[in-house]
Amino acid sequence: MWKKEIVEEACRRFKGTESTLKYAGGDDQGIYEYERDGESCFLQLVPIAAKDKAQLHSELQWISFLRRGGVPVPKQILSARGQTVETIVRLPFPCCIYSFEKPAGRKVSPADSAEWNPALFRRWGETMGKIHSLSRRFLERFEVPSFDDWNEGEIYHRDFSFIEGRLVDRFISSMQRIASFSRTNRSYGIIHNDFHHGNFLIGSAKEIIPVHFHRMKFHFYTYDIAIAVYHVLSAVPESWQDEWKARFLGPFMEGYFLENELDEGWEEQVEFFVGYRRLFYYLYLMTTLNGDPLDERVKKKFAYLEEQLSRQKVRF
Repeated sequence: MWKKEIVEEACRRFKGTESTLKYAGGDDQGIYEYERDGESCFLQLVPIAAKDKAQLHSELQWISFLRRGGVPVPKQILSARGQTVETIVRLPFPCCIYSFEKPAGRKVSPADSAEWNPALFRRWGETMGKIHSLSRRFLERFEVPSFDDWNEGEIYHRDFSFIEGRLVDRFISSMQRIASFSRTNRSYGIIHNDFHHGNFLIGSAKEIIPVHFHRMKFHFYTYDIAIAVYHVLSAVPESWQDEWKARFLGPFMEGYFLENELDEGWEEQVEFFVGYRRLFYYLYLMTTLNGDPLDERVKKKFAYLEEQLSRQKVRF
Protein backbone atom coordinates (compact mmCIF):
# COMPACT_ATOMS: atom_id res chain seq x y z
CA MET A 1 0.00 0.00 0.00
CA TRP A 2 2.74 2.45 0.94
CA LYS A 3 5.12 3.76 -1.71
CA LYS A 4 8.81 3.21 -1.06
CA GLU A 5 9.64 6.91 -1.20
CA ILE A 6 7.00 7.74 1.44
CA VAL A 7 8.27 5.06 3.81
CA GLU A 8 11.85 6.28 3.31
CA GLU A 9 10.85 9.88 4.00
CA ALA A 10 9.03 8.72 7.15
CA CYS A 11 12.21 6.97 8.24
CA ARG A 12 14.26 10.13 7.68
CA ARG A 13 11.76 12.17 9.69
CA PHE A 14 12.63 10.01 12.70
CA LYS A 15 16.40 10.04 12.03
CA GLY A 16 16.39 6.43 10.90
CA THR A 17 18.74 4.60 8.54
CA GLU A 18 16.81 3.96 5.31
CA SER A 19 18.79 0.88 4.35
CA THR A 20 17.57 -0.90 7.49
CA LEU A 21 13.86 -0.55 6.69
CA LYS A 22 11.77 -3.72 6.54
CA TYR A 23 8.02 -4.28 6.50
CA ALA A 24 6.61 -5.64 9.77
CA GLY A 25 2.88 -5.94 8.98
CA GLY A 26 -0.18 -4.06 10.20
CA ASP A 27 -3.32 -4.06 7.99
CA ASP A 28 -3.73 -0.65 6.29
CA GLN A 29 -1.63 0.95 9.01
CA GLY A 30 1.80 -0.04 7.76
CA ILE A 31 4.33 -0.97 10.40
CA TYR A 32 8.00 -0.90 9.46
CA GLU A 33 11.07 -1.80 11.46
CA TYR A 34 14.15 0.39 11.13
CA GLU A 35 17.33 1.28 12.98
CA ARG A 36 18.11 4.63 14.59
CA ASP A 37 21.57 5.12 16.07
CA GLY A 38 21.99 1.35 16.05
CA GLU A 39 18.75 0.71 17.98
CA SER A 40 15.78 -1.15 16.49
CA CYS A 41 12.57 0.87 16.29
CA PHE A 42 9.15 0.73 14.64
CA LEU A 43 7.47 3.25 12.38
CA GLN A 44 3.70 3.26 12.04
CA LEU A 45 2.10 4.94 9.01
CA VAL A 46 -1.58 5.82 9.38
CA PRO A 47 -3.76 7.20 6.56
CA ILE A 48 -5.05 10.65 7.51
CA ALA A 49 -8.44 9.52 6.18
CA ALA A 50 -8.49 6.95 9.02
CA LYS A 51 -7.02 9.07 11.84
CA ASP A 52 -5.83 12.64 11.83
CA LYS A 53 -2.96 14.14 13.79
CA ALA A 54 -5.17 15.27 16.68
CA GLN A 55 -6.62 11.77 17.13
CA LEU A 56 -3.16 10.22 17.15
CA HIS A 57 -1.93 12.78 19.69
CA SER A 58 -4.79 11.71 21.98
CA GLU A 59 -3.93 8.03 21.52
CA LEU A 60 -0.25 8.63 22.24
CA GLN A 61 -1.16 10.70 25.29
CA TRP A 62 -3.13 7.72 26.65
CA ILE A 63 -0.33 5.27 25.88
CA SER A 64 2.16 7.55 27.64
CA PHE A 65 -0.19 7.70 30.63
CA LEU A 66 -0.22 3.90 30.73
CA ARG A 67 3.57 3.85 30.68
CA ARG A 68 3.79 6.37 33.53
CA GLY A 69 1.27 4.27 35.42
CA GLY A 70 3.48 1.18 35.27
CA VAL A 71 2.31 -0.65 32.14
CA PRO A 72 5.50 -1.59 30.23
CA VAL A 73 4.40 -0.30 26.84
CA PRO A 74 7.14 0.50 24.29
CA LYS A 75 8.76 3.92 24.68
CA GLN A 76 7.73 6.60 22.22
CA ILE A 77 10.34 8.21 19.95
CA LEU A 78 10.40 11.86 18.93
CA SER A 79 11.11 12.92 15.36
CA ALA A 80 14.10 14.98 14.25
CA ARG A 81 11.92 18.06 14.84
CA GLY A 82 10.98 16.92 18.34
CA GLN A 83 7.45 15.92 17.28
CA THR A 84 5.47 12.88 18.43
CA VAL A 85 3.54 12.75 15.15
CA GLU A 86 4.76 13.77 11.69
CA THR A 87 2.62 14.15 8.57
CA ILE A 88 3.40 13.53 4.91
CA VAL A 89 0.77 15.06 2.64
CA ARG A 90 1.33 13.24 -0.62
CA LEU A 91 -1.02 11.30 -2.87
CA PRO A 92 -2.41 8.71 -3.01
CA PHE A 93 -2.45 8.38 0.79
CA PRO A 94 -1.53 11.41 2.92
CA CYS A 95 -0.45 9.96 6.24
CA CYS A 96 0.62 10.53 9.81
CA ILE A 97 3.68 8.78 11.22
CA TYR A 98 4.79 7.98 14.73
CA SER A 99 7.50 5.76 16.15
CA PHE A 100 8.27 3.52 19.13
CA GLU A 101 11.29 1.65 20.35
CA LYS A 102 11.24 -2.05 19.54
CA PRO A 103 10.50 -3.75 22.86
CA ALA A 104 12.84 -6.44 24.11
CA GLY A 105 10.68 -9.51 24.53
CA ARG A 106 9.51 -12.74 22.98
CA LYS A 107 6.23 -14.00 21.60
CA VAL A 108 4.31 -16.66 23.47
CA SER A 109 2.74 -19.71 21.84
CA PRO A 110 -0.20 -21.78 23.12
CA ALA A 111 1.83 -24.81 22.06
CA ASP A 112 4.52 -24.00 24.65
CA SER A 113 3.25 -25.77 27.76
CA ALA A 114 6.14 -24.43 29.83
CA GLU A 115 4.95 -20.85 29.20
CA TRP A 116 1.22 -21.25 28.46
CA ASN A 117 0.08 -21.81 32.02
CA PRO A 118 -1.90 -20.24 34.92
CA ALA A 119 1.03 -18.02 35.93
CA LEU A 120 1.03 -16.40 32.48
CA PHE A 121 -2.76 -16.05 32.49
CA ARG A 122 -2.62 -14.35 35.90
CA ARG A 123 0.00 -11.82 34.72
CA TRP A 124 -1.99 -11.25 31.53
CA GLY A 125 -5.13 -10.52 33.55
CA GLU A 126 -3.24 -8.28 35.94
CA THR A 127 -1.87 -6.24 33.02
CA MET A 128 -5.31 -5.85 31.45
CA GLY A 129 -6.76 -4.89 34.83
CA LYS A 130 -4.08 -2.22 35.24
CA ILE A 131 -4.86 -0.84 31.76
CA HIS A 132 -8.57 -0.60 32.60
CA SER A 133 -7.87 0.95 36.01
CA LEU A 134 -5.61 3.55 34.40
CA SER A 135 -8.29 4.16 31.79
CA ARG A 136 -10.65 5.21 34.58
CA ARG A 137 -8.04 7.54 36.08
CA PHE A 138 -7.17 9.01 32.69
CA LEU A 139 -10.81 9.89 32.01
CA GLU A 140 -11.07 11.52 35.45
CA ARG A 141 -8.02 13.74 34.89
CA PHE A 142 -8.07 14.67 31.20
CA GLU A 143 -10.53 15.92 28.61
CA VAL A 144 -12.39 12.98 27.08
CA PRO A 145 -10.46 12.06 23.92
CA SER A 146 -12.13 11.74 20.53
CA PHE A 147 -11.67 7.97 20.26
CA ASP A 148 -14.26 5.85 18.47
CA ASP A 149 -17.17 4.69 20.57
CA TRP A 150 -17.90 0.95 20.70
CA ASN A 151 -20.12 1.03 17.58
CA GLU A 152 -17.94 3.31 15.45
CA GLY A 153 -15.11 2.52 13.04
CA GLU A 154 -13.99 -1.06 12.35
CA ILE A 155 -16.88 -2.85 10.57
CA TYR A 156 -19.81 -0.90 11.95
CA HIS A 157 -20.64 1.12 8.84
CA ARG A 158 -19.66 -1.34 6.14
CA ASP A 159 -21.83 -2.93 3.47
CA PHE A 160 -23.25 -6.26 4.67
CA SER A 161 -25.59 -6.77 1.71
CA PHE A 162 -23.58 -9.72 0.37
CA ILE A 163 -23.50 -11.54 3.73
CA GLU A 164 -26.03 -14.17 4.80
CA GLY A 165 -29.08 -12.40 6.19
CA ARG A 166 -29.40 -14.45 9.38
CA LEU A 167 -25.87 -13.44 10.42
CA VAL A 168 -26.53 -9.78 9.74
CA ASP A 169 -29.77 -10.01 11.73
CA ARG A 170 -27.88 -11.63 14.59
CA PHE A 171 -25.28 -8.87 14.48
CA ILE A 172 -27.95 -6.16 14.61
CA SER A 173 -29.66 -7.95 17.50
CA SER A 174 -26.32 -8.19 19.30
CA MET A 175 -25.69 -4.47 18.86
CA GLN A 176 -29.09 -3.69 20.31
CA ARG A 177 -28.28 -5.79 23.35
CA ILE A 178 -24.91 -4.08 23.83
CA ALA A 179 -26.61 -0.67 23.59
CA SER A 180 -28.78 -1.70 26.54
CA PHE A 181 -25.81 -2.45 28.83
CA SER A 182 -25.31 0.00 31.69
CA ARG A 183 -22.27 2.27 31.33
CA THR A 184 -20.44 3.17 34.53
CA ASN A 185 -16.82 3.98 35.27
CA ARG A 186 -16.44 0.34 36.37
CA SER A 187 -17.88 -1.10 33.17
CA TYR A 188 -16.97 1.21 30.29
CA GLY A 189 -13.90 3.14 29.21
CA ILE A 190 -10.86 3.04 26.94
CA ILE A 191 -9.77 -0.48 26.04
CA HIS A 192 -6.91 -1.97 24.04
CA ASN A 193 -9.50 -3.76 21.88
CA ASP A 194 -7.17 -6.51 20.65
CA PHE A 195 -5.23 -7.69 23.70
CA HIS A 196 -4.80 -11.34 22.76
CA HIS A 197 -1.61 -13.40 22.97
CA GLY A 198 -0.48 -12.24 19.53
CA ASN A 199 -0.37 -8.65 20.75
CA PHE A 200 1.94 -8.86 23.72
CA LEU A 201 5.51 -9.93 24.41
CA ILE A 202 7.10 -11.56 27.44
CA GLY A 203 9.91 -9.48 28.91
CA SER A 204 13.07 -10.65 30.66
CA ALA A 205 11.34 -10.43 34.05
CA LYS A 206 8.33 -12.33 32.62
CA GLU A 207 6.34 -9.08 32.49
CA ILE A 208 3.59 -8.70 29.86
CA ILE A 209 4.48 -6.03 27.29
CA PRO A 210 1.35 -4.91 25.39
CA VAL A 211 1.84 -3.82 21.77
CA HIS A 212 -0.34 -2.74 18.81
CA PHE A 213 -2.66 -0.19 20.39
CA HIS A 214 -4.01 1.18 17.10
CA ARG A 215 -7.48 -0.39 17.60
CA MET A 216 -8.07 1.31 20.98
CA LYS A 217 -11.55 2.70 21.51
CA PHE A 218 -14.31 3.20 24.07
CA HIS A 219 -15.96 -0.10 24.89
CA PHE A 220 -17.01 -2.31 27.76
CA TYR A 221 -14.13 -3.70 29.78
CA THR A 222 -15.78 -7.12 29.56
CA TYR A 223 -15.32 -7.02 25.78
CA ASP A 224 -11.56 -6.66 26.20
CA ILE A 225 -11.64 -9.70 28.49
CA ALA A 226 -13.79 -11.64 26.03
CA ILE A 227 -11.33 -10.97 23.19
CA ALA A 228 -8.59 -12.66 25.21
CA VAL A 229 -10.91 -15.59 26.03
CA TYR A 230 -11.99 -15.96 22.39
CA HIS A 231 -8.42 -16.21 21.11
CA VAL A 232 -7.39 -18.65 23.84
CA LEU A 233 -10.33 -20.90 22.94
CA SER A 234 -9.54 -20.62 19.23
CA ALA A 235 -6.16 -22.24 19.94
CA VAL A 236 -7.66 -25.51 21.22
CA PRO A 237 -10.04 -28.12 19.73
CA GLU A 238 -13.72 -27.40 20.25
CA SER A 239 -14.14 -30.40 22.54
CA TRP A 240 -11.65 -28.82 24.97
CA GLN A 241 -13.06 -25.32 24.98
CA ASP A 242 -15.35 -25.52 28.01
CA GLU A 243 -12.49 -26.91 30.08
CA TRP A 244 -10.03 -24.32 28.77
CA LYS A 245 -12.41 -21.44 29.41
CA ALA A 246 -12.38 -22.31 33.11
CA ARG A 247 -8.64 -23.01 33.14
CA PHE A 248 -7.95 -19.61 31.59
CA LEU A 249 -10.54 -17.35 33.19
CA GLY A 250 -9.86 -18.46 36.77
CA PRO A 251 -6.24 -17.26 37.03
CA PHE A 252 -6.80 -14.46 34.50
CA MET A 253 -9.52 -12.86 36.62
CA GLU A 254 -7.51 -13.42 39.80
CA GLY A 255 -4.83 -11.21 38.27
CA TYR A 256 -7.38 -8.77 36.84
CA PHE A 257 -9.09 -8.13 40.19
CA LEU A 258 -5.75 -7.24 41.75
CA GLU A 259 -5.88 -4.07 39.65
CA ASN A 260 -9.48 -3.29 38.72
CA GLU A 261 -13.10 -3.80 39.75
CA LEU A 262 -16.09 -4.61 37.54
CA ASP A 263 -19.81 -4.18 37.97
CA GLU A 264 -21.94 -7.14 38.94
CA GLY A 265 -22.97 -9.33 36.02
CA TRP A 266 -19.57 -9.21 34.37
CA GLU A 267 -19.52 -13.01 33.89
CA GLU A 268 -22.68 -12.97 31.76
CA GLN A 269 -21.32 -10.09 29.68
CA VAL A 270 -18.02 -11.90 29.05
CA GLU A 271 -19.94 -15.01 27.94
CA PHE A 272 -22.05 -12.91 25.57
CA PHE A 273 -19.06 -11.02 24.18
CA VAL A 274 -17.11 -14.23 23.43
CA GLY A 275 -19.91 -15.23 21.03
CA TYR A 276 -20.16 -11.69 19.74
CA ARG A 277 -16.43 -11.62 19.01
CA ARG A 278 -16.79 -14.77 16.92
CA LEU A 279 -19.50 -13.14 14.81
CA PHE A 280 -17.60 -9.83 14.67
CA TYR A 281 -14.44 -11.58 13.48
CA TYR A 282 -16.30 -13.41 10.74
CA LEU A 283 -17.87 -10.17 9.49
CA TYR A 284 -14.51 -8.43 9.75
CA LEU A 285 -12.89 -11.01 7.49
CA MET A 286 -15.79 -10.91 5.05
CA THR A 287 -15.68 -7.13 4.71
CA THR A 288 -11.90 -6.63 4.59
CA LEU A 289 -10.71 -9.31 2.18
CA ASN A 290 -12.21 -7.37 -0.76
CA GLY A 291 -12.53 -10.43 -2.99
CA ASP A 292 -8.85 -11.32 -2.65
CA PRO A 293 -8.03 -15.02 -3.20
CA LEU A 294 -7.93 -16.93 0.08
CA ASP A 295 -4.94 -18.93 1.21
CA GLU A 296 -5.47 -22.25 2.96
CA ARG A 297 -5.09 -20.77 6.43
CA VAL A 298 -7.83 -18.20 5.83
CA LYS A 299 -10.08 -20.81 4.18
CA LYS A 300 -9.78 -23.00 7.28
CA LYS A 301 -10.52 -20.01 9.50
CA PHE A 302 -13.67 -19.23 7.51
CA ALA A 303 -14.81 -22.86 7.65
CA TYR A 304 -14.25 -22.98 11.40
CA LEU A 305 -16.14 -19.73 12.02
CA GLU A 306 -19.03 -20.72 9.77
CA GLU A 307 -19.39 -24.04 11.57
CA GLN A 308 -19.29 -22.34 14.97
CA LEU A 309 -21.84 -19.72 13.97
CA SER A 310 -24.18 -22.28 12.42
CA ARG A 311 -24.49 -24.01 15.79
CA GLN A 312 -25.54 -20.80 17.55
CA LYS A 313 -23.96 -21.95 20.79
CA VAL A 314 -24.16 -18.46 22.26
CA ARG A 315 -27.49 -16.75 22.85
CA PHE A 316 -27.80 -13.40 21.14
